[in-house]
Amino acid sequence: MQAKSTPPPRPVVTYPTLVGRLLVQRREQLGLKQGALAEAIGLSQSAYSRLESGESILNLSQLRNVCARLGLSPAQVLHAADQYEQQLRHQGVDVVAEKPINPAAIAIGLGLLAALFLGGK
Repeated sequence: MQAKSTPPPRPVVTYPTLVGRLLVQRREQLGLKQGALAEAIGLSQSAYSRLESGESILNLSQLRNVCARLGLSPAQVLHAADQYEQQLRHQGVDVVAEKPINPAAIAIGLGLLAALFLGGK
């Protein structure tokens, strides 16, 4: 009897992760340290780290404050996130609002997201 193989999980990335990666990219372009930016907007470094990683979700006030420090508008960040979302979807990656249960799907999705960002440099 032949064992049924399960298909690999569909890659997944959360929208907050897309936004966070864009903020990381801009912060690094400007040569800013994560802790300094966190302090400037009134957050601890660990709380801000969770926002950049997509582990926590930015509220509108935080997005506005971070963007102001990075010389961007919230609209620019969200527009760029929407563009990355389209590219990821074309590569078969689901972009979701919240973190899914399947860690393998997250790992695959994050790998594809990293490749997309590295390809843009």
